[in-house]
Amino acid sequence: MSDATFRAEQEAILRYSGGKMGIEAVPGSGKTYTLAHLAARLVLRLVREGRPNDSREVLVVTFANAAANSIRRKIKAQLEAAGIALGTFGYRVRTLHGLAHDIVRERPSLAGLAENFKIVDERAAQDIREEVVTAWLKGNGFDIFRGYLDAEWRENRGNFAYLSNNKLPDLAQSLAEQFIRRAKDYRLTPQAIRAKLDQLPESELPLVRFGCAIYENYRRALSYRGVVDFDDLVMLALHALEQDTAFLERQQARYVYILEDEAQDSSKLQQDLLGLLSAHGNWVRVGDPNQAINTTFTTADPKYLRAFLARSDVERRTLSLSGRSAQPIIDLANYLVEWTRTQSVNPALRETFSAAQIVPTSPNDPQPNPPVAEARLKIAHSVGKSYSPEDEIKMVAESLARWLSDNSDRTVAALVPENQHGFKLAEHLRALGVQYEELLSSTSSTRQTAKRLELVLRYLAKPTSPQSASLLAELYREVWWQWHLGGELGAEGEAWQAELRKRFEKLKHLERFLFPEAGVLLTETLEIPESEELEPLYLDLEAFRETVQRWLYAAHLPIDQLVLTVGQDIFKTDSEIALGYKFAQLLRTYADQTPTARLSEFAAELKRISANERRFIGFDREETGYEPKAGVVTVATMHAAKGLEWDRVYLLSVNNYSFPFGLPQERYLDERYYLRDSLNLSAEIRAQLESLIADSAYSEGDASAQARLDYAAERLRLLYVGITRAKRELMISWNNGRFSQNPDQQQQPAQAFLALYDFWQASRTATS
Repeated sequence: MSDATFRAEQEAILRYSGGKMGIEAVPGSGKTYTLAHLAARLVLRLVREGRPNDSREVLVVTFANAAANSIRRKIKAQLEAAGIALGTFGYRVRTLHGLAHDIVRERPSLAGLAENFKIVDERAAQDIREEVVTAWLKGNGFDIFRGYLDAEWRENRGNFAYLSNNKLPDLAQSLAEQFIRRAKDYRLTPQAIRAKLDQLPESELPLVRFGCAIYENYRRALSYRGVVDFDDLVMLALHALEQDTAFLERQQARYVYILEDEAQDSSKLQQDLLGLLSAHGNWVRVGDPNQAINTTFTTADPKYLRAFLARSDVERRTLSLSGRSAQPIIDLANYLVEWTRTQSVNPALRETFSAAQIVPTSPNDPQPNPPVAEARLKIAHSVGKSYSPEDEIKMVAESLARWLSDNSDRTVAALVPENQHGFKLAEHLRALGVQYEELLSSTSSTRQTAKRLELVLRYLAKPTSPQSASLLAELYREVWWQWHLGGELGAEGEAWQAELRKRFEKLKHLERFLFPEAGVLLTETLEIPESEELEPLYLDLEAFRETVQRWLYAAHLPIDQLVLTVGQDIFKTDSEIALGYKFAQLLRTYADQTPTARLSEFAAELKRISANERRFIGFDREETGYEPKAGVVTVATMHAAKGLEWDRVYLLSVNNYSFPFGLPQERYLDERYYLRDSLNLSAEIRAQLESLIADSAYSEGDASAQARLDYAAERLRLLYVGITRAKRELMISWNNGRFSQNPDQQQQPAQAFLALYDFWQASRTATS
């Protein structure tokens, strides 16, 4: 093995030889490092035992592809350092869905699938589900939701029509997605749910009846296409293992050791699958319940890891030493845990965190904490003063610009609770000329690239429609102008560009511009005066016309070839060209799954990405991981920041909307303004499903009240994650929300923000 050094806590874990072990690891304690070394040692043990035709493996299961790739590299490096060149034999690193795919692919018939079954990706599954919901609403209307509306929206015909056109379709889509995912986590088929519903009066559990209808139609739509989605895979893997005892025993014999990373994000399905595979008892689960930040939008729940750690047959270990952060930042994170567990504002949240405290390393540790002298902590708050979201962004952006001018050799991040605030901060940094990278649901460059390509496809879809002249004008302005003549002229050319738009939109016969008769000049078609001063404009328009002609001739090509053809003309930088290839692949997949798709539908798909309605992974850390760069600001959500660290961190928007505390006066994202009694229908549909499963009574509103507490607890853990990303410097701020102009609707500092502020002030006083 390598000459790596380990702390006593890590050494105790590395001595593991078998059985069940649970490890609670604080942020920055080296859990992935330790887990990878443990996996390598166990692989070496299997190699040294040297059984003939040995197919045994060490299985490592983690949450995301980037983490799987990172752990795989670490294991490989350790084995090579020990002189063992196994490649990837002897161990397997998978996400949960990757593992399920391995199992199902080995014996698809056990899962009721054909040998050549296909898997639809998240985007295609969403499209199919949206089609199913839209079709159901078209046939059944929105009356199923009427009883949940506040009186002014329920009884007023105009108000109800407004909701039906603008709000309820999105609500229905959200509820359908959550219901299907939850049903699969409980391993419930549509038939099983329908059978139980048929035993109840028609008026009971209306949300489940809606969810079941969508689930039935969604399953039917997948079957018609001969595909399964990712959530199906895990359920089908369990089904396959339970169908054939010999197959199950073979899988259990193969995975002789199972190591589970990020176990705080385990779901019921994940625990059931790994529990079944580890019947031999060799199961190591490592995670941090205090960093469980995926519970409200997935089926993950830290209760599974907590229960595992409490079992009498589990050897419990901790990784409490962390060299990541300076002492003042560690103290702040520990205080958040302690305050939450003891505060009196809302006792229902006292179980949000486990009691685990971060302990700094010793001075001679291989990873000593940054010196206290280098630490800086600031919590921006003055009693009676508040910042609007725009003020906060301006303050943070200008602070980043100043700091980077003196600290270009260090890393820095601005972390936001929601993507939209991050988008606006990125725009402000761009205006200031500050270099930045985005770890948001999509990056600004991705959205801009998608927008330009979408405009081209939208025009090519209807090149001779009544709106085509307007579309061509928009194409010239948004896709062509600023990257050609407009880029040379700058502000001077704006008047030309504005006048050209008017000329384009006046064209009654667009073909006379695109394919003029012999001898007809471009100046005549657009009624532009002939002038030597306008010669650059004539040449630019000629080049534009030739390019559009080329696109029209190429419009019959398969969509991926068309995108690549267009991309050669509109994408200039390496990143744009790379994104163009990825968009071509995306749309080719869409075409394969929807053979009747037309250019307008491909354009609509790109519009979803450019409008940030669809998450699109560009070239970020989804597969390869992300490494912060010195001198470049990382703009990220706090969720995306997990597992990363920076020298300086800004935490924005720590108000009582983004970080509520389960209090009556607070507003919640899922408590939509048009619903009565502050109902959260996402929580209610889950509660109705659980009551159906358990044959128990359903009490309306209880789940909504509990959802407030669950969300508040998760947001406290998210704040903890944000704090523990900082190594040397930490800045925390809040804003009064998007209704900052209305005093009655302004947000206030989060309760946790105020507690941290008081702690910081007391600490400053004690050290002054």
